[in-house]
Amino acid sequence: MSCRAIDPEYLAYQYGDAEKLRIRQDTHARFSENPQGFFQWMLPHIATGSALLVLDVGSGHGAYHALLCARGCRVVALDLSLGMVREARRAAAAGQWYVAAAQGDARYLPFCDGVFDRVMANHMLYHVSDQTQALREMRRVLKPGGRVILATNAPDIYRRLSDLHDRAAAQFGYVCGPSMSARFSLADLPLVRSVFPSAQVHARDDALVFPDVAPAIRYYTSTFVDRIETPPADGSHREQLAALVAAQIREIIDREGVFRVPKRSGCFVADV
Repeated sequence: MSCRAIDPEYLAYQYGDAEKLRIRQDTHARFSENPQGFFQWMLPHIATGSALLVLDVGSGHGAYHALLCARGCRVVALDLSLGMVREARRAAAAGQWYVAAAQGDARYLPFCDGVFDRVMANHMLYHVSDQTQALREMRRVLKPGGRVILATNAPDIYRRLSDLHDRAAAQFGYVCGPSMSARFSLADLPLVRSVFPSAQVHARDDALVFPDVAPAIRYYTSTFVDRIETPPADGSHREQLAALVAAQIREIIDREGVFRVPKRSGCFVADV
């Protein structure tokens, strides 16, 4: 069974620019049940002091950078996608904060040993083919007394939305592939401890609450819709599946008033 999480063609489609990632981040900001955003929840785990040198591995367009720079941190960003690197640089320039952003592979970090006070890899390790190698590289570039922070999801996150997707896919005869969380989740403490023995899990319960179908489908089509084996080359599955999932969500909203999707996420934290 193939896994889209590490498929280069799919990753280029998802992360060639920040459009789909921004849709998901905007959805979490607008429709999360918990008024405290995930980024704000993460900050105390990352930046417990000022003037820290922070490496953001798999940085995307730099969602954490303004928050970290506001705390006096110096940020180095690394992403495999050149498009994401460009967006992180543009965001830093527009916000007038300094971020050194470069293209690079998490498995082969282009830095000397013992450089960083913090290394974070947020919702990205499920995209890395050799996670142990990436973790070893993060350990290598950390200073003694430094900290690693690895954000990810629970194995069953978004189960309610995933069930609707599976049902719709079955109607068209599609075989559903594994979720992103199947490759790296909060259940993978043994893997993390194989490199960072002191690692602890910090979990956070929340939910997405959609009062209307449109934002739920916008979120669904940014990623969930592609979780099938051998999708049509023309992408026609997206419109087909979105229509069926939208009908199911409409029935739930008519019955319950909202479409609520529980989500459990969190991070591994280890000091070295």
